[in-house]
Amino acid sequence: MALSSPLDQQKLEFKVNTNLKELAQEHSWAFEVIASPTLQVHYPSNTIEEDLLYALQHWGQLLQLPPAQRVKLGREEYFYHLHCAVGEEIAETFRCKIPHAAVIGLTGLVITSNLEIVAQSVNGQKLNANLNMEKIREKLSQKQFLAGTHVLLLSHYTLNYAHWLMDCLPKLALLESFNNDLKFIVPDESPDYLIDSLKLLGIQENQLVRIKEESILVEELIFCHAAQKSGRPSKTHLLKVRNQLLASFPNNPNRCSTPKRIYVSRSHSSRRIINEDEILKILGNYNFETMHCEEMSLIEQICAFSNAEAILGPHGAGMYNQIFCNSGATIIEIYNKEYWHHSSRIISGFLGHTHWHVFGENAGEDGQTWVDPIKLDKLLFLALYNKTIQK
Repeated sequence: MALSSPLDQQKLEFKVNTNLKELAQEHSWAFEVIASPTLQVHYPSNTIEEDLLYALQHWGQLLQLPPAQRVKLGREEYFYHLHCAVGEEIAETFRCKIPHAAVIGLTGLVITSNLEIVAQSVNGQKLNANLNMEKIREKLSQKQFLAGTHVLLLSHYTLNYAHWLMDCLPKLALLESFNNDLKFIVPDESPDYLIDSLKLLGIQENQLVRIKEESILVEELIFCHAAQKSGRPSKTHLLKVRNQLLASFPNNPNRCSTPKRIYVSRSHSSRRIINEDEILKILGNYNFETMHCEEMSLIEQICAFSNAEAILGPHGAGMYNQIFCNSGATIIEIYNKEYWHHSSRIISGFLGHTHWHVFGENAGEDGQTWVDPIKLDKLLFLALYNKTIQK
C-alpha cells in the first residue's frame, strides 16, 4: 500500500500492517477465516468480428510498448481479461474483532489503538490522506470511544452504486446475524439506495452510525475482509447478499409489467452516448425500453432487473443491476475505447449470464461515446437471435 501523508511517520511512531491475521494473533484478538483461498474462473465476453479484430490489433500494439508504458495505459490487462478465460486467485476472507479502533474518513481506513494502520482495510487501493495522528492519539488517550460493537461498511468508493454492491454489501455475508446489538458504520448523508439495501437485509435505522468526522473511535470494531481488491468480490459472498436481497424483496403486484429488455440510458450523465437518438430507433426494433436507473429507487431497480431477460447499456453503475437478473440473462455492454473496464463481465460469469460487448468511439474528454449503429444492430441480432455462434 502506498501511504502519502505530509506528516513525519517516524516521529509519530505509527506503522503499516499488511497481515491482520498475524496482528490479531499477536494481540489475541478474535479472528475467524470465513472462506479459504479459491480460484475463480472468468470467461470471455462475446463480440462481433470487427471489434474482435480491433482488440487483437490494439493488443498487439500494446505488447510492443515498454512494460512501464503498458502498465500506465492499463489496456493490455483489460483486453486479456475481456477476451480470454482467466483464473483469478481469491485470498481467504475473514472477520476480525479489533478493540479500541479508529476509522478514518469515508475510505474506511482502520487504525488500531497502537497506531498500526491496517493496510487490508483499503482493499489494495493507494491511500492519499492527511492523517492527523496527534488528534487520533489524543482521542485514544481520552478514551473517546463510541460504545458497543461496530461493523465497518465503508470502502474506497463507498458512495458509488456499483462499488456499494460489489465491495461493501459482500462484507455482510461474513456476519452470522445482524442483531440489534450491532452498529453499522456508513457515510453521513448516505444515498437512499444504500440505506434501503440495509433495510431490506433487516438492518434498522437505529443501528446505523453515520461517520461525520475526520475520524471516529469505537469500543469494538468487526472488520470484515470480503475481498483483497476493490471490484473483485468473492463469488460466494456477493451471491449470498444478492440472494438475501431478492428473498427480502416485497411482493409487488406490478412486477410482471416491467420490460423484458432494458436499455440503461446515461443521457443525464456527462459520460453518455452522444448519438442516443439514433440508437433508440434501432433498439425499438428489438423491443428494448429505456430506463434511467438514477431516477429509480433500489426496490424499483431490483423489481425491473429481476424480471429482465436482456440488458443493454454503456459501461457504468446501472449495468451492475444485472446482479438482480435471473441466471441466463443476456448482457450487452457498450464500451468507450478510451474508458471501459471488464469487471461487470465477471458478474455475468458469477450468475451464468451471457456477456456481449461492442466498442464505441471516444467523443470527448469526459467519456462521451459515439456508437456505430450498424455495428450495434449486427451485435443485437447475434446476441438475441443467433446465439449458436457463441464461444
